[in-house]
Amino acid sequence: MATEDSYVPNAFDAEFDNFWDTVSCYAANTFPFEERCAFVAKAKDCNRSTNVLPYMRIMACDLNCVNEFEQVIFLTLFMGLCYEILVLLIHVCNKYYSPALKAVSRFLRMNEHVAGVTLLAFGNSSADLFSNLASVNANVPVFANSLAAALFVSMVSGGLICYMSPFKMNAYESVRDILFLIFGSMLLQYFLASSEHVSETSFIVMFLVYIFYILVNVVDVYLIRRALKTTNAQIDALLVGEMTPEKRKRLSELERNQAIYSRDMEVEIFERTNSGPNINKIRYTTLRMGRSTRISIDKKATRNVLHNRALGRNWGLFKDLFRVLRPINREKWRKGNIIKRAFMLTKIPAVILCCIYIPLVDYELDKHGWNKLLNCIQVMLNPAMSIMAIKALLSSRGNSLWYVAMAEESIYAVYSLPITMPIAVFMFIQSRTDVPPFYHSTRSWKSLATSLRWRTTLWAQR
Repeated sequence: MATEDSYVPNAFDAEFDNFWDTVSCYAANTFPFEERCAFVAKAKDCNRSTNVLPYMRIMACDLNCVNEFEQVIFLTLFMGLCYEILVLLIHVCNKYYSPALKAVSRFLRMNEHVAGVTLLAFGNSSADLFSNLASVNANVPVFANSLAAALFVSMVSGGLICYMSPFKMNAYESVRDILFLIFGSMLLQYFLASSEHVSETSFIVMFLVYIFYILVNVVDVYLIRRALKTTNAQIDALLVGEMTPEKRKRLSELERNQAIYSRDMEVEIFERTNSGPNINKIRYTTLRMGRSTRISIDKKATRNVLHNRALGRNWGLFKDLFRVLRPINREKWRKGNIIKRAFMLTKIPAVILCCIYIPLVDYELDKHGWNKLLNCIQVMLNPAMSIMAIKALLSSRGNSLWYVAMAEESIYAVYSLPITMPIAVFMFIQSRTDVPPFYHSTRSWKSLATSLRWRTTLWAQR
Protein backbone atom coordinates (compact mmCIF):
# COMPACT_ATOMS: atom_id res chain seq x y z
CA MET A 1 0.00 0.00 0.00
CA ALA A 2 1.34 3.41 -0.97
CA THR A 3 2.07 5.65 1.97
CA GLU A 4 1.85 9.42 2.12
CA ASP A 5 5.66 9.71 2.06
CA SER A 6 5.97 7.63 -1.13
CA TYR A 7 3.27 9.50 -3.09
CA VAL A 8 4.44 10.61 -6.54
CA PRO A 9 2.72 13.72 -8.05
CA ASN A 10 1.12 13.24 -11.45
CA ALA A 11 -0.45 15.36 -14.21
CA PHE A 12 -3.76 15.59 -12.37
CA ASP A 13 -2.09 17.35 -9.43
CA ALA A 14 -0.66 20.03 -11.71
CA GLU A 15 -4.06 20.50 -13.32
CA PHE A 16 -5.77 21.00 -9.95
CA ASP A 17 -3.00 23.38 -8.85
CA ASN A 18 -3.83 25.58 -11.86
CA PHE A 19 -7.57 24.99 -11.66
CA TRP A 20 -8.56 28.61 -10.98
CA ASP A 21 -6.26 29.83 -13.74
CA THR A 22 -7.76 27.59 -16.43
CA VAL A 23 -11.39 26.95 -15.50
CA SER A 24 -13.98 28.64 -17.69
CA CYS A 25 -16.25 31.25 -16.15
CA TYR A 26 -19.25 29.60 -17.80
CA ALA A 27 -18.85 26.71 -15.35
CA ALA A 28 -20.39 28.96 -12.71
CA ASN A 29 -23.81 28.24 -14.21
CA THR A 30 -23.53 24.61 -13.05
CA PHE A 31 -23.11 25.61 -9.39
CA PRO A 32 -25.94 26.37 -6.94
CA PHE A 33 -26.79 30.07 -6.73
CA GLU A 34 -25.39 30.47 -3.22
CA GLU A 35 -21.97 29.11 -4.31
CA ARG A 36 -21.55 31.08 -7.54
CA CYS A 37 -20.11 34.21 -5.95
CA ALA A 38 -17.21 32.29 -4.39
CA PHE A 39 -16.51 30.57 -7.72
CA VAL A 40 -16.62 33.81 -9.76
CA ALA A 41 -14.35 35.60 -7.27
CA LYS A 42 -11.66 32.92 -7.63
CA ALA A 43 -11.93 32.06 -11.35
CA LYS A 44 -9.53 34.33 -13.26
CA ASP A 45 -11.37 33.77 -16.53
CA CYS A 46 -14.31 35.75 -15.14
CA ASN A 47 -12.05 38.81 -15.12
CA ARG A 48 -9.94 38.08 -18.20
CA SER A 49 -13.08 37.84 -20.36
CA THR A 50 -14.34 41.22 -19.08
CA ASN A 51 -13.81 44.44 -21.04
CA VAL A 52 -16.46 46.79 -19.68
CA LEU A 53 -18.96 45.00 -17.44
CA PRO A 54 -18.26 41.84 -15.36
CA TYR A 55 -21.73 40.39 -15.80
CA MET A 56 -21.15 37.18 -13.84
CA ARG A 57 -19.60 38.98 -10.86
CA ILE A 58 -22.32 41.63 -10.78
CA MET A 59 -25.11 39.04 -10.85
CA ALA A 60 -23.55 36.52 -8.45
CA CYS A 61 -21.91 38.84 -5.91
CA ASP A 62 -23.14 42.43 -6.14
CA LEU A 63 -26.80 41.64 -6.93
CA ASN A 64 -26.72 38.34 -4.99
CA CYS A 65 -28.93 36.40 -7.40
CA VAL A 66 -30.55 33.48 -5.47
CA ASN A 67 -33.12 31.95 -7.86
CA GLU A 68 -34.15 31.56 -11.50
CA PHE A 69 -36.68 34.41 -11.39
CA GLU A 70 -34.10 36.94 -10.21
CA GLN A 71 -31.69 35.62 -12.83
CA VAL A 72 -34.21 36.38 -15.60
CA ILE A 73 -34.77 39.89 -14.21
CA PHE A 74 -31.05 40.63 -14.00
CA LEU A 75 -30.41 39.23 -17.48
CA THR A 76 -33.07 41.60 -18.79
CA LEU A 77 -31.26 44.50 -17.13
CA PHE A 78 -27.99 43.33 -18.65
CA MET A 79 -29.63 43.35 -22.08
CA GLY A 80 -30.48 47.00 -21.46
CA LEU A 81 -26.84 47.68 -20.54
CA CYS A 82 -25.71 45.92 -23.72
CA TYR A 83 -28.06 48.15 -25.68
CA GLU A 84 -26.48 51.23 -24.07
CA ILE A 85 -23.03 49.93 -25.01
CA LEU A 86 -24.26 49.47 -28.59
CA VAL A 87 -25.65 53.03 -28.61
CA LEU A 88 -22.31 54.32 -27.30
CA LEU A 89 -20.47 52.38 -30.01
CA ILE A 90 -22.71 53.80 -32.76
CA HIS A 91 -22.30 57.34 -31.42
CA VAL A 92 -18.51 57.06 -31.25
CA CYS A 93 -18.27 55.74 -34.82
CA ASN A 94 -20.71 58.25 -36.31
CA LYS A 95 -19.75 61.39 -34.38
CA TYR A 96 -16.00 61.00 -33.85
CA TYR A 97 -14.38 58.05 -35.64
CA SER A 98 -15.70 58.71 -39.14
CA PRO A 99 -14.93 62.49 -39.21
CA ALA A 100 -11.48 61.91 -37.71
CA LEU A 101 -10.74 59.24 -40.31
CA LYS A 102 -11.66 61.68 -43.09
CA ALA A 103 -9.55 64.45 -41.56
CA VAL A 104 -6.48 62.23 -41.15
CA SER A 105 -6.86 60.90 -44.69
CA ARG A 106 -7.01 64.45 -46.02
CA PHE A 107 -4.00 65.41 -43.90
CA LEU A 108 -1.97 62.51 -45.38
CA ARG A 109 -3.31 63.25 -48.89
CA MET A 110 -4.67 59.71 -49.23
CA ASN A 111 -7.38 58.76 -51.65
CA GLU A 112 -10.30 56.58 -50.63
CA HIS A 113 -8.65 53.30 -51.60
CA VAL A 114 -5.36 53.88 -49.75
CA ALA A 115 -7.23 55.11 -46.68
CA GLY A 116 -9.51 52.07 -46.91
CA VAL A 117 -6.71 49.48 -46.96
CA THR A 118 -4.71 51.17 -44.16
CA LEU A 119 -6.54 53.36 -41.65
CA LEU A 120 -10.06 52.05 -42.19
CA ALA A 121 -8.96 48.42 -42.45
CA PHE A 122 -7.01 48.61 -39.19
CA GLY A 123 -9.83 50.45 -37.44
CA ASN A 124 -12.49 47.97 -38.52
CA SER A 125 -10.45 44.85 -37.81
CA SER A 126 -8.57 45.89 -34.66
CA ALA A 127 -11.30 44.61 -32.33
CA ASP A 128 -11.42 41.25 -34.11
CA LEU A 129 -7.60 41.16 -34.21
CA PHE A 130 -7.23 41.48 -30.45
CA SER A 131 -10.12 39.07 -29.88
CA ASN A 132 -8.50 36.47 -32.15
CA LEU A 133 -5.11 36.91 -30.47
CA ALA A 134 -6.75 36.26 -27.11
CA SER A 135 -8.28 33.05 -28.51
CA VAL A 136 -5.07 31.62 -30.00
CA ASN A 137 -4.70 28.95 -27.32
CA ALA A 138 -8.43 28.22 -27.18
CA ASN A 139 -10.37 25.81 -29.36
CA VAL A 140 -11.88 28.59 -31.49
CA PRO A 141 -12.25 28.57 -35.33
CA VAL A 142 -10.30 31.82 -35.83
CA PHE A 143 -9.77 31.40 -39.58
CA ALA A 144 -13.40 30.49 -40.24
CA ASN A 145 -14.63 33.44 -38.18
CA SER A 146 -12.33 35.90 -39.95
CA LEU A 147 -13.26 34.61 -43.40
CA ALA A 148 -16.97 34.68 -42.55
CA ALA A 149 -16.64 38.27 -41.30
CA ALA A 150 -14.87 39.31 -44.53
CA LEU A 151 -17.55 37.68 -46.67
CA PHE A 152 -20.33 39.26 -44.60
CA VAL A 153 -18.84 42.74 -44.95
CA SER A 154 -18.23 42.30 -48.70
CA MET A 155 -21.58 40.76 -49.59
CA VAL A 156 -24.20 41.79 -47.04
CA SER A 157 -22.93 45.17 -45.83
CA GLY A 158 -21.61 46.15 -49.25
CA GLY A 159 -24.80 45.02 -50.95
CA LEU A 160 -27.00 47.03 -48.57
CA ILE A 161 -24.90 50.15 -49.12
CA CYS A 162 -25.10 49.79 -52.89
CA TYR A 163 -28.87 49.30 -52.65
CA MET A 164 -29.66 52.09 -50.20
CA SER A 165 -27.16 54.66 -51.49
CA PRO A 166 -26.17 53.91 -55.12
CA PHE A 167 -22.78 55.15 -56.27
CA LYS A 168 -20.40 54.54 -59.13
CA MET A 169 -17.57 52.13 -58.34
CA ASN A 170 -14.20 52.06 -60.05
CA ALA A 171 -14.25 48.80 -62.00
CA TYR A 172 -10.49 48.24 -62.05
CA GLU A 173 -9.96 48.94 -58.35
CA SER A 174 -12.98 46.85 -57.30
CA VAL A 175 -11.77 43.82 -59.28
CA ARG A 176 -8.24 44.30 -57.94
CA ASP A 177 -9.45 44.28 -54.31
CA ILE A 178 -11.62 41.20 -54.86
CA LEU A 179 -8.74 39.31 -56.50
CA PHE A 180 -6.41 40.13 -53.60
CA LEU A 181 -9.07 38.93 -51.14
CA ILE A 182 -9.47 35.65 -53.02
CA PHE A 183 -5.71 35.20 -53.34
CA GLY A 184 -5.09 35.87 -49.64
CA SER A 185 -7.86 33.47 -48.56
CA MET A 186 -6.62 30.69 -50.89
CA LEU A 187 -3.02 31.19 -49.79
CA LEU A 188 -3.92 30.89 -46.11
CA GLN A 189 -6.11 27.88 -46.87
CA TYR A 190 -3.13 26.25 -48.58
CA PHE A 191 -0.89 26.86 -45.58
CA LEU A 192 -3.50 25.39 -43.23
CA ALA A 193 -4.06 22.34 -45.43
CA SER A 194 -0.36 21.64 -46.08
CA SER A 195 0.66 21.46 -42.40
CA GLU A 196 -0.91 21.16 -38.98
CA HIS A 197 0.44 24.52 -37.82
CA VAL A 198 1.07 27.82 -39.56
CA SER A 199 4.80 28.47 -39.40
CA GLU A 200 6.57 31.79 -39.06
CA THR A 201 7.54 31.60 -42.71
CA SER A 202 3.88 31.31 -43.71
CA PHE A 203 3.03 34.31 -41.56
CA ILE A 204 5.80 36.36 -43.17
CA VAL A 205 4.56 35.42 -46.63
CA MET A 206 0.99 36.44 -45.75
CA PHE A 207 2.20 39.70 -44.25
CA LEU A 208 4.27 40.47 -47.37
CA VAL A 209 1.18 39.89 -49.51
CA TYR A 210 -0.62 42.60 -47.54
CA ILE A 211 2.39 44.93 -47.84
CA PHE A 212 2.46 44.29 -51.59
CA TYR A 213 -1.27 45.06 -51.74
CA ILE A 214 -0.67 48.43 -50.03
CA LEU A 215 2.21 49.18 -52.42
CA VAL A 216 -0.04 48.45 -55.40
CA ASN A 217 -2.57 50.96 -54.06
CA VAL A 218 0.14 53.58 -53.48
CA VAL A 219 1.54 53.10 -56.98
CA ASP A 220 -1.97 53.44 -58.41
CA VAL A 221 -2.37 56.78 -56.63
CA TYR A 222 0.98 57.95 -58.00
CA LEU A 223 0.02 56.93 -61.55
CA ILE A 224 -3.36 58.65 -61.21
CA ARG A 225 -1.76 61.91 -60.10
CA ARG A 226 0.82 61.68 -62.83
CA ALA A 227 -1.89 61.04 -65.44
CA LEU A 228 -3.90 63.98 -64.07
CA LYS A 229 -0.88 66.27 -64.36
CA THR A 230 -0.31 65.14 -67.96
CA THR A 231 -4.01 65.58 -68.79
CA ASN A 232 -4.04 69.11 -67.37
CA ALA A 233 -0.99 70.00 -69.48
CA GLN A 234 -2.69 68.63 -72.62
CA ILE A 235 -5.86 70.60 -71.87
CA ASP A 236 -3.84 73.80 -71.44
CA ALA A 237 -2.08 73.14 -74.76
CA LEU A 238 -5.40 72.62 -76.59
CA LEU A 239 -6.83 75.85 -75.23
CA VAL A 240 -4.05 77.79 -76.96
CA GLY A 241 -4.93 78.91 -80.48
CA GLU A 242 -8.05 78.52 -82.56
CA MET A 243 -10.59 75.89 -81.47
CA THR A 244 -11.34 73.39 -84.25
CA PRO A 245 -13.86 70.49 -84.24
CA GLU A 246 -10.99 68.04 -83.78
CA LYS A 247 -9.62 70.03 -80.84
CA ARG A 248 -13.09 70.31 -79.31
CA LYS A 249 -13.59 66.54 -79.53
CA ARG A 250 -10.17 65.87 -78.05
CA LEU A 251 -10.79 68.44 -75.33
CA SER A 252 -14.06 66.72 -74.39
CA GLU A 253 -12.26 63.39 -74.00
CA LEU A 254 -9.52 64.93 -71.87
CA GLU A 255 -12.05 66.65 -69.63
CA ARG A 256 -13.82 63.35 -69.02
CA ASN A 257 -10.49 61.75 -68.09
CA GLN A 258 -9.70 64.74 -65.89
CA ALA A 259 -12.97 64.27 -63.96
CA ILE A 260 -12.23 60.56 -63.46
CA TYR A 261 -8.68 61.16 -62.26
CA SER A 262 -9.72 64.01 -59.96
CA ARG A 263 -12.35 61.83 -58.29
CA ASP A 264 -9.67 59.33 -57.20
CA MET A 265 -7.05 61.89 -56.15
CA GLU A 266 -7.91 62.39 -52.45
CA VAL A 267 -10.64 61.67 -49.94
CA GLU A 268 -13.47 64.09 -50.65
CA ILE A 269 -15.66 65.31 -47.80
CA PHE A 270 -19.29 66.04 -48.66
CA GLU A 271 -21.94 68.06 -46.90
CA ARG A 272 -23.81 66.03 -44.32
CA THR A 273 -27.46 65.43 -45.08
CA ASN A 274 -29.90 66.01 -42.24
CA SER A 275 -31.91 62.94 -43.04
CA GLY A 276 -30.88 59.44 -43.89
CA PRO A 277 -32.40 57.16 -46.53
CA ASN A 278 -36.08 57.72 -47.08
CA ILE A 279 -37.92 54.75 -45.61
CA ASN A 280 -40.83 55.27 -47.97
CA LYS A 281 -38.55 54.44 -50.88
CA ILE A 282 -37.84 51.01 -49.41
CA ARG A 283 -41.51 50.07 -49.19
CA TYR A 284 -41.23 47.85 -52.24
CA THR A 285 -38.06 45.81 -52.06
CA THR A 286 -37.90 45.47 -55.85
CA LEU A 287 -37.43 49.22 -56.24
CA ARG A 288 -33.95 50.67 -56.00
CA MET A 289 -33.12 53.66 -53.84
CA GLY A 290 -32.79 56.93 -55.71
CA ARG A 291 -29.43 58.58 -56.26
CA SER A 292 -28.82 61.69 -54.16
CA THR A 293 -26.56 64.57 -55.16
CA ARG A 294 -23.97 65.61 -52.60
CA ILE A 295 -21.93 68.80 -52.47
CA SER A 296 -18.26 68.93 -51.52
CA ILE A 297 -17.28 70.71 -48.31
CA ASP A 298 -15.42 74.01 -48.46
CA LYS A 299 -13.04 73.73 -45.49
CA LYS A 300 -12.30 77.45 -45.35
CA ALA A 301 -15.99 78.35 -45.43
CA THR A 302 -16.92 76.01 -42.56
CA ARG A 303 -13.87 77.17 -40.61
CA ASN A 304 -14.57 80.91 -40.86
CA VAL A 305 -18.37 80.84 -40.98
CA LEU A 306 -18.73 82.41 -37.50
CA HIS A 307 -15.52 84.45 -37.45
CA ASN A 308 -16.02 88.07 -36.41
CA ARG A 309 -12.99 90.21 -35.52
CA ALA A 310 -15.22 92.77 -33.81
CA LEU A 311 -15.95 90.27 -31.04
CA GLY A 312 -13.58 89.44 -28.20
CA ARG A 313 -11.45 86.32 -28.02
CA ASN A 314 -13.65 84.79 -25.31
CA TRP A 315 -17.02 85.98 -26.57
CA GLY A 316 -19.68 83.35 -25.76
CA LEU A 317 -17.14 81.10 -24.01
CA PHE A 318 -19.48 79.44 -21.50
CA LYS A 319 -22.47 79.63 -23.84
CA ASP A 320 -20.60 77.52 -26.40
CA LEU A 321 -19.61 75.04 -23.70
CA PHE A 322 -23.18 74.58 -22.43
CA ARG A 323 -24.45 74.30 -25.99
CA VAL A 324 -22.07 71.50 -26.90
CA LEU A 325 -22.72 69.66 -23.62
CA ARG A 326 -26.47 69.71 -24.25
CA PRO A 327 -27.25 66.05 -25.07
CA ILE A 328 -30.45 66.66 -27.07
CA ASN A 329 -30.86 68.92 -30.07
CA ARG A 330 -34.01 70.96 -29.61
CA GLU A 331 -34.76 71.10 -33.34
CA LYS A 332 -34.48 67.32 -33.75
CA TRP A 333 -36.52 66.78 -30.59
CA ARG A 334 -39.29 69.03 -31.87
CA LYS A 335 -39.45 67.29 -35.27
CA GLY A 336 -38.92 63.72 -34.04
CA ASN A 337 -41.63 61.16 -33.36
CA ILE A 338 -41.89 59.10 -30.18
CA ILE A 339 -39.38 56.47 -31.39
CA LYS A 340 -36.75 59.05 -32.30
CA ARG A 341 -37.27 60.86 -29.00
CA ALA A 342 -36.87 57.62 -27.05
CA PHE A 343 -33.64 56.94 -28.93
CA MET A 344 -32.40 60.46 -28.11
CA LEU A 345 -33.05 59.82 -24.42
CA THR A 346 -31.06 56.58 -24.49
CA LYS A 347 -28.16 58.44 -26.14
CA ILE A 348 -27.80 61.01 -23.34
CA PRO A 349 -25.09 59.13 -21.34
CA ALA A 350 -23.13 58.37 -24.52
CA VAL A 351 -23.31 61.96 -25.80
CA ILE A 352 -22.14 63.52 -22.52
CA LEU A 353 -19.38 60.97 -21.92
CA CYS A 354 -17.94 61.24 -25.43
CA CYS A 355 -18.26 65.01 -25.53
CA ILE A 356 -16.15 65.44 -22.40
CA TYR A 357 -13.46 62.91 -23.28
CA ILE A 358 -13.02 62.65 -27.08
CA PRO A 359 -11.77 65.68 -29.06
CA LEU A 360 -13.88 66.47 -32.13
CA VAL A 361 -12.46 67.48 -35.52
CA ASP A 362 -15.15 67.50 -38.18
CA TYR A 363 -14.75 69.60 -41.34
CA GLU A 364 -18.48 69.30 -42.01
CA LEU A 365 -19.41 71.29 -38.88
CA ASP A 366 -19.15 75.00 -38.24
CA LYS A 367 -15.71 75.86 -36.80
CA HIS A 368 -14.75 72.24 -37.55
CA GLY A 369 -16.18 71.20 -34.18
CA TRP A 370 -13.95 73.63 -32.26
CA ASN A 371 -15.00 74.59 -28.73
CA LYS A 372 -12.39 76.67 -26.95
CA LEU A 373 -13.06 75.89 -23.29
CA LEU A 374 -13.92 72.24 -23.86
CA ASN A 375 -10.84 71.62 -26.01
CA CYS A 376 -8.59 73.21 -23.38
CA ILE A 377 -10.09 70.88 -20.76
CA GLN A 378 -9.63 67.86 -23.04
CA VAL A 379 -5.94 68.66 -23.51
CA MET A 380 -5.47 67.93 -19.80
CA LEU A 381 -8.19 65.32 -19.24
CA ASN A 382 -7.67 63.04 -22.25
CA PRO A 383 -3.96 62.18 -21.72
CA ALA A 384 -4.44 61.81 -17.96
CA MET A 385 -7.34 59.37 -18.30
CA SER A 386 -5.62 57.48 -21.13
CA ILE A 387 -2.41 57.02 -19.15
CA MET A 388 -4.36 55.86 -16.11
CA ALA A 389 -6.38 53.34 -18.16
CA ILE A 390 -3.34 51.94 -19.99
CA LYS A 391 -1.37 51.62 -16.75
CA ALA A 392 -4.32 49.83 -15.14
CA LEU A 393 -4.51 47.41 -18.08
CA LEU A 394 -0.80 46.62 -17.82
CA SER A 395 -0.77 46.20 -14.04
CA SER A 396 -4.05 44.33 -13.54
CA ARG A 397 -3.80 40.67 -12.65
CA GLY A 398 -6.08 37.79 -13.52
CA ASN A 399 -8.06 38.16 -10.29
CA SER A 400 -8.70 41.91 -10.65
CA LEU A 401 -10.64 44.13 -13.03
CA TRP A 402 -8.67 46.68 -15.04
CA TYR A 403 -10.93 49.65 -14.34
CA VAL A 404 -11.00 48.85 -10.61
CA ALA A 405 -7.21 49.16 -10.67
CA MET A 406 -7.53 52.67 -12.17
CA ALA A 407 -8.01 54.11 -8.68
CA GLU A 408 -4.62 52.73 -7.65
CA GLU A 409 -2.96 54.07 -10.80
CA SER A 410 -4.45 57.55 -10.59
CA ILE A 411 -1.13 59.01 -9.48
CA TYR A 412 0.28 58.40 -12.96
CA ALA A 413 -2.42 60.63 -14.42
CA VAL A 414 -1.16 63.52 -12.28
CA TYR A 415 2.30 63.15 -13.81
CA SER A 416 0.97 64.29 -17.20
CA LEU A 417 -0.45 67.57 -15.89
CA PRO A 418 2.91 69.46 -15.75
CA ILE A 419 3.14 68.90 -19.52
CA THR A 420 -0.48 69.28 -20.59
CA MET A 421 -1.46 72.18 -18.35
CA PRO A 422 0.93 74.72 -19.97
CA ILE A 423 -0.32 73.58 -23.38
CA ALA A 424 -3.93 74.15 -22.28
CA VAL A 425 -3.07 77.61 -20.93
CA PHE A 426 -1.32 78.50 -24.19
CA MET A 427 -4.34 77.34 -26.19
CA PHE A 428 -6.68 79.38 -24.03
CA ILE A 429 -4.60 82.57 -24.39
CA GLN A 430 -3.82 82.21 -28.08
CA SER A 431 -7.13 80.96 -29.54
CA ARG A 432 -10.54 82.50 -30.16
CA THR A 433 -14.03 81.13 -29.59
CA ASP A 434 -15.40 81.96 -33.07
CA VAL A 435 -12.70 80.34 -35.23
CA PRO A 436 -10.49 77.27 -34.69
CA PRO A 437 -6.72 77.80 -34.42
CA PHE A 438 -4.43 76.62 -37.20
CA TYR A 439 -3.31 73.58 -35.18
CA HIS A 440 -6.86 72.31 -34.55
CA SER A 441 -6.68 69.94 -37.53
CA THR A 442 -3.68 68.15 -35.97
CA ARG A 443 -5.96 67.06 -33.13
CA SER A 444 -7.67 64.75 -35.60
CA TRP A 445 -4.92 62.23 -34.81
CA LYS A 446 -5.87 62.31 -31.13
CA SER A 447 -9.54 62.06 -32.01
CA LEU A 448 -8.87 59.06 -34.26
CA ALA A 449 -6.73 57.26 -31.67
CA THR A 450 -9.19 57.87 -28.83
CA SER A 451 -12.29 56.90 -30.80
CA LEU A 452 -10.49 53.83 -32.14
CA ARG A 453 -9.55 52.76 -28.61
CA TRP A 454 -13.14 53.20 -27.46
CA ARG A 455 -14.44 51.38 -30.51
CA THR A 456 -12.12 48.44 -29.94
CA THR A 457 -13.03 48.15 -26.24
CA LEU A 458 -16.78 48.42 -26.82
CA TRP A 459 -16.77 46.04 -29.78
CA ALA A 460 -14.81 43.45 -27.80
CA GLN A 461 -17.56 43.56 -25.12
CA ARG A 462 -20.20 42.41 -27.62
